[in-house]
Amino acid sequence: MGSLDGKVALVAGGGTGIGRATAELFAAEGARVVVFGRRPEPLAETVAAVVAAGGTAMAVAGDVASEEDARRLVAAAEREHHGADILVNCAAVRLRAPLVEISAADFAEVLRINLVGAFVLTKAVVSAMRRRGGGSIVHLGSALGTVAAPDFSPYVASKGGLHLFARAAAVELVQDEIRVNVVAPGTIDTPIGQGVPEFRRHLLKHRIPIGRAGHMGDIASACLYLASDASRYVTGAILAVDGGWTAS
Repeated sequence: MGSLDGKVALVAGGGTGIGRATAELFAAEGARVVVFGRRPEPLAETVAAVVAAGGTAMAVAGDVASEEDARRLVAAAEREHHGADILVNCAAVRLRAPLVEISAADFAEVLRINLVGAFVLTKAVVSAMRRRGGGSIVHLGSALGTVAAPDFSPYVASKGGLHLFARAAAVELVQDEIRVNVVAPGTIDTPIGQGVPEFRRHLLKHRIPIGRAGHMGDIASACLYLASDASRYVTGAILAVDGGWTAS
């Protein structure tokens, strides 16, 4: 038996990177997975990988910050699987530039996806979880929601806001048996992480006490813990999965 047998899990940003790794792991643990994101092609690849491994998955394309699209996501889960028990929000964008070179529109777009999107998805799934008697929401934050780095001001602002939004949602939704937590990765070998220039990756690596970048599976496993009943007494937590970076 898997730790998520009988559960329905929505994975935003499930077409690539950590989102795909999470969707595949959750399906292997028995969840029926619904992946969500802007681009249909990567979502279809995730679904194909899950089905090839013997799991159950479907895809819904949409914008995480669109209330209409978020409602469509939840409606699809209820129509096909009679509800939603888990939401993992891995959707994010990152803009790297000196703050004096960033337009207000670009700054706002990072917040729209990373922070407003978290609010929209959380709001959309609450009613479905209430009907199931509770649920677990896991947002992907970042070490850069706790500490800062040059040239990432919109991302730092969005992830810091996400951490506190999740805590606000946790204390508000606890009465509905809905837990809300954050996994805060450090430097991870993903396509978005590989966009950092090699010299800077070298510097970041040597600030990490464990001495290496993390793997996508490290983050997916942390999401599994927070989504499962193993963490039934955990809500409002920011779980750092960063090799000791923010501790040092």
